[in-house]
Amino acid sequence: MSSPVCALALIRDLFFRSKLDALADQLGATIVYASTIEAAAAQIAESKPTIAMVDLNDANFPADRALAALHAAAPGLRVIGFASHVDLKALKSARAAGFSATLSRSEFTARLPELLRG
Repeated sequence: MSSPVCALALIRDLFFRSKLDALADQLGATIVYASTIEAAAAQIAESKPTIAMVDLNDANFPADRALAALHAAAPGLRVIGFASHVDLKALKSARAAGFSATLSRSEFTARLPELLRG
């Protein structure tokens, strides 16, 4: 069985953050947050996450810029993007940018335990 991970989340939605934190607590995992792309590098240096999760519906996290910044701070970091299932443009943009995976928001929520287990 894999050990819990430290995850970086580029998510500004406070309600959604609280749901993620509750699940992470149950799993013994840690989620650290960055509210800007620029703050993500500092969080990576401090927390050494093994995975990053990006809310692609937030205009502050355009897929290409977010991925470039995350990989500049941690080459090879696994980056998962998620967006509303109807936001095909955001999901397609993240796939084109090279995200490790792109998921609808509901898929992301369903797979979160698996992602936080490593």
